[in-house]
Amino acid sequence: MANIIIVWGHWGPYHCRRYEAFRDHAALAGHRVTGVSLFSGSSANQWRPEQLPRGVVHFDLGKDEAKFPTRKLCTLMGVPKKTGAEIALLPSYDHWSLVLNLAVRVAGGRIVMMNETHGGTARAHGWKAGIKQRIVSRFHAGFVGGAPHVRYFSSLGLPEHKIFTGYDAVDNDYFARRTGEVRNQETEFRRRYELPSNYFLGLGRFVHKKNFSTLICAYRKFLDSDPASRTHLVLVGAGEEDGDLRALSRKNHLPVYEKVSAGNSDDGQEDRRAPGVHFYGFRQINENPVFYALADAFVMPSLWEEWGLVVNEAMACGLPVVVSHTAGCAEDLLKTGWPMLPNLLTTCLPFQWTQMPGRIRRNGFVFEPTSASSLGVTLSTLATSPALRKVMGEASRTIIEDFSCEVFARNALLATRAAGNLPLPPDEPPLAQTLDASPQVS
Repeated sequence: MANIIIVWGHWGPYHCRRYEAFRDHAALAGHRVTGVSLFSGSSANQWRPEQLPRGVVHFDLGKDEAKFPTRKLCTLMGVPKKTGAEIALLPSYDHWSLVLNLAVRVAGGRIVMMNETHGGTARAHGWKAGIKQRIVSRFHAGFVGGAPHVRYFSSLGLPEHKIFTGYDAVDNDYFARRTGEVRNQETEFRRRYELPSNYFLGLGRFVHKKNFSTLICAYRKFLDSDPASRTHLVLVGAGEEDGDLRALSRKNHLPVYEKVSAGNSDDGQEDRRAPGVHFYGFRQINENPVFYALADAFVMPSLWEEWGLVVNEAMACGLPVVVSHTAGCAEDLLKTGWPMLPNLLTTCLPFQWTQMPGRIRRNGFVFEPTSASSLGVTLSTLATSPALRKVMGEASRTIIEDFSCEVFARNALLATRAAGNLPLPPDEPPLAQTLDASPQVS
């Protein structure tokens, strides 16, 4: 039996569900898993605090996980002793995580690095890159997102056979179940949230890297190519670019619909106005399935992204997904191959099919995030092809099964065994699947 701790600074819904799956799976193998929470909030997100699951211990280091108060150093150094940690799963390798890394090692424990960085998001150069390589190569095992993350960390000296994938998971069952409930009451939810009959969905923080400005410009090009379209654009989120995105929409002669308060009462109505951009503000995880369930497709246009858990959510809800090829999830979640649709070529020929083969995937499309034109063509194809959306959505549901909380739990335990130099059971290979080749973008 091993005493294992899994640590996140500020726990949100994702962390709680992953931890519960890991705790229960490890218990079946005779191990004890303790969750460690360190901060009561984060300046990077607006997750509503929820009750921590059974077995999670909170060490109060402050209200913002981006700020490590040095006066709490003794508290952090005491975590391994108070939890009896023999193996620790720690996120990343900066500020408080490095201190806790040292504390566990001093106590005689071993470390599994949990990380989402890949070659496209690495920012260390020169001497900083050298220090990073020395740190990474000394981890005892790694637990990462997918194929690009494995390549990156193996290039930094962490043995590939000790790197496991499947870290980026959401509660697929929750999103699938809520989607079914919403679709069974579609009329009621469209009315309550004032949602249009057809819309593309973008969901995330309104910051530069999320690149919602390109999505708005692409939506304008889509409407220009099909003036009769009644498909809207729904944006769920908030951030420093709130005002800029609204201004950009108006600059592009797109109606702006303020829906921040929509859903708070039962007196709404389905929006049947001219196609435009609907701003719903930030929503908690319990509301997000409403927007996924009734959308035609989900778009994540990020300039760069370590992974992109919103894509997992959209796929669990059965949506076709359109993802920038620079996102960490693109290679693993958008599977190469053609959608399983009869007469696909005939169906899509009117929509500039010759531009699509390099970008189409079984469950969606990848695209160059700086090209509004490329994205606009993709939106046109999806808007005019209900059958294509249907088969891509079905493929999403199948593919995302390899990135569940159960997969997280199983591969997290394999990583801890690898870190402790324990033999891996022959009947428990890693479950998460990766692609054989990187996606190509035309």
